Amino acid sequence: MTDMAITFGSLFLIQKIDFTNPQNAFYAQCTFGALQLATILVYVYIYNKVNSKPNNTIVRVPTNPPSMFSRPDPNEPMTEQTATEYDLAQLKKLFTQSLFTIGITVFLFFKMSIIQPMAMQCVMAPQNLFKNKLFKIYILGQPESKFPRPWVEESPFSMGQPAAEETPATEQIDNSNNITIPKPTTTTTTTTTKDSTTKSRAKVTEINESESSSEESEKEEKTKKNKKKYL
Repeated sequence: MTDMAITFGSLFLIQKIDFTNPQNAFYAQCTFGALQLATILVYVYIYNKVNSKPNNTIVRVPTNPPSMFSRPDPNEPMTEQTATEYDLAQLKKLFTQSLFTIGITVFLFFKMSIIQPMAMQCVMAPQNLFKNKLFKIYILGQPESKFPRPWVEESPFSMGQPAAEETPATEQIDNSNNITIPKPTTTTTTTTTKDSTTKSRAKVTEINESESSSEESEKEEKTKKNKKKYL
């Protein structure tokens, strides 16, 4: 929810800036260039950090990872790779996305003279960088156990869903070949249903027995009355 508020708030403020003023346009260009250069330097630093401390923990990754608009398929075939290989693949993907964004933004500015996307990237670039799990682990020094691999891409329309939905139920194998499997949650719905059905059946049988006993008592009274009449 906070990310959406920042995004729409920044978009609203950018619309209020007069970019026909050459000075405002120059400031936007300089800020965009400085932030994108800093982002690329951070990626290079993360690349060196990943390679400096190899992590041989085996991670099971879906063959076709789900997109940010779909949920993980539990029946999807898995492939195994080390945590270092996984982090490098994620870093390469992140670097490619950044280059694509820079190319589109620069194209819109030089070919169509649209500078608003460039100003918007001055807000989105650091926001996406701080949210990235590689940045949190290798720059902020947060524990890796807080972000179990593989990571699920966060949807831009998730509106701050809880982290429980973001964390897939996967297996991780460490160097000692110990497999860590998440414990399934147990529910008592089935037993509760069985108990309720048995109780309802017991009540029905009690009602039937009471009805049959009352019918027998009525028959006995009638036979007694008939005998008295004959007598």
